[in-house]
Amino acid sequence: LKTALPVATPIQAAPIQDSTPDDEAAALATQFEADGYCVAPGVADASQLEACRAAALEALDECKARDPGMGVGQRSGYREIVQRMPGRYEMRYGLDRAPLLSLRRRVEKSLAFETARRILRDEIRILGCSVVIAERDCAAQAWHVDGAHLSPSEHLSPHVLNIFVPLVDVTKGGGTEMKPGSHFLTRNLAKQMLLARIKKTLRPPVVPLVTPGDALLFDYRVLHRGTLNNTGGARPVFVLTVAKPWFRDLVNFPKRALFPEVDCN
Repeated sequence: LKTALPVATPIQAAPIQDSTPDDEAAALATQFEADGYCVAPGVADASQLEACRAAALEALDECKARDPGMGVGQRSGYREIVQRMPGRYEMRYGLDRAPLLSLRRRVEKSLAFETARRILRDEIRILGCSVVIAERDCAAQAWHVDGAHLSPSEHLSPHVLNIFVPLVDVTKGGGTEMKPGSHFLTRNLAKQMLLARIKKTLRPPVVPLVTPGDALLFDYRVLHRGTLNNTGGARPVFVLTVAKPWFRDLVNFPKRALFPEVDCN
């Protein structure tokens, strides 16, 4: 679907004053259900991000050394790593390294995870852990969703979502762009997008402001894309994917192994 879109502008969620962690998680979950995303502040210590960045890029180099001519797309990828588009990788290899494992444990105890628990109504399991790496000057992605709706006829509550923790300062070099409320439209995109235009309820795209140590949570069904990477270097993002206990993602990674000797699950 090709349509002219307003220029995206960074936004920041309004601070929640005089609130408890439970209140903040509840407010973020409410925003998530309306917009398809939210930003949880203070999830990680900004000082630990550089070590995580270095560990992720080291693991990426090892993957490239094992397959120097790695193709683009799932069919050309591996259970450990897929090049989603030229210069943009999603990697599950190397997540057991100390800095990244420490970050995962911290995220699991954070406001972001408590918010995810509320969004999924206390039915939660960790579906996977990965790092998405956009190399220097990597182009913007096409708009996409990470997964489909479960029902063709009605909008159901969220069943799977991502928790993104950028490992570099994305406020100076782009981040993840969202179409707010689009998770209500992607069940039947062409028809529902047209109806939203007619009703003048279609909202412009935004780049949520995610400062170092914050986390961006978003619904698998919301339209989003990684923006042009103009940070001046690689732009890695730590990803924790959580879901209802019964959900299985059979789409995003193939079964063949790049490192058969390593368990990356």
